[in-house]
Amino acid sequence: MAEAPDGYEVPKIVADLITYAESRGWEHRVDWTQPKREAPLLTVQVGRRMVKKDGRRYGTFWLYKITYHTEGDPPGTVRKRHTGLCVTPDEPEWHEAPPLWSIRETIYTHPTPGTVTTFKGAITKEEFNAIPCARALRFSHDWMGLRYTEWVGGDSRTGWALMNDYGKPEHPCHVSRADSRAMAAERLTALLAPTRAFGGDNLTVDEWEIGPYPMPGT
Repeated sequence: MAEAPDGYEVPKIVADLITYAESRGWEHRVDWTQPKREAPLLTVQVGRRMVKKDGRRYGTFWLYKITYHTEGDPPGTVRKRHTGLCVTPDEPEWHEAPPLWSIRETIYTHPTPGTVTTFKGAITKEEFNAIPCARALRFSHDWMGLRYTEWVGGDSRTGWALMNDYGKPEHPCHVSRADSRAMAAERLTALLAPTRAFGGDNLTVDEWEIGPYPMPGT
């Protein structure tokens, strides 16, 4: 059955995974099963098929299947029963699924081609703070043709970081570190100001995207 049994609901961590999968063009399925006189089970699947733009691999799709159980838990509580199973283009046979953060990284790295994943234009601090894993990128070129990039980003292990890259893309330089989400938001607001420029370089392209997972403390 698609609807949760009375008193139960999909855990937030699962709902967030589904929402993120949808934003990257992936499909999902949620199934509740409740055998007679047994506690309900929740099975969540996210995945997508390969297309030509993905390049040639062994398998033809990504599919992650995670099962949660309620046996022995307080009414309405849903806990992960095991790590789950998955098949991927690189490992097309069923095998143990990785942690959810790793699944989100895969979804981030392999969006369905044609799905809009980066957004152009300014974003306010309020809008930024409403998105648990938003990050921004901005690009320009100076008169010598070298790329100038400045972005705000991070991951679940390093937290927020402010970065600059003046020169070739393969030679990044860490400039400073945002110790809090508020600092990152301040920086991002300035970063996406339409009139901002450095040393006469007109920054003409603004992009922001939703990263693979929320930052610590969000």
